[in-house]
Amino acid sequence: MTDLDQLNQKLESLKEAGRRVEQQMSGLGEMKEQLGGIEVRTASDDRSITVVAGPGGVTDIQLNQDALRRSPSQLSGAIMTTLREAVAEAARQQADVVQEFLPDSDVRERVLRTQQEMQDPTSTSTRTAPPPVVDDLDDEMPDSFLDGGRDR
Repeated sequence: MTDLDQLNQKLESLKEAGRRVEQQMSGLGEMKEQLGGIEVRTASDDRSITVVAGPGGVTDIQLNQDALRRSPSQLSGAIMTTLREAVAEAARQQADVVQEFLPDSDVRERVLRTQQEMQDPTSTSTRTAPPPVVDDLDDEMPDSFLDGGRDR
């Protein structure tokens, strides 16, 4: 194989790689469009509260007259329950879209596992506690005239 043949072969490989990147980029645009179109509308059990959620979070909360007949604590509890359900469903739908475009990822499984852990605090969690905070700033920071001239 001549040098010219090798160069042509490399050029064709680069062109093919470019076509694959273009396909992936167009897929990402479609994924972004689908994600932007997600809107979940969830109602409370008695239909007195409606929460609308999407990729950016909660976009609307609607209360009817029946909701306003509740005590403040009942109302806030019902709003929070409905809000959590709407946000969780929106997250699941978003994960489904991402999973469709990135089939080798485990995004849907991770979202479902996280939601399960949040709903059931007694479930075994794979999360670990954050590392302890260590205050060694004195060792890393230069002496200051504000500290009364300590050890110079």
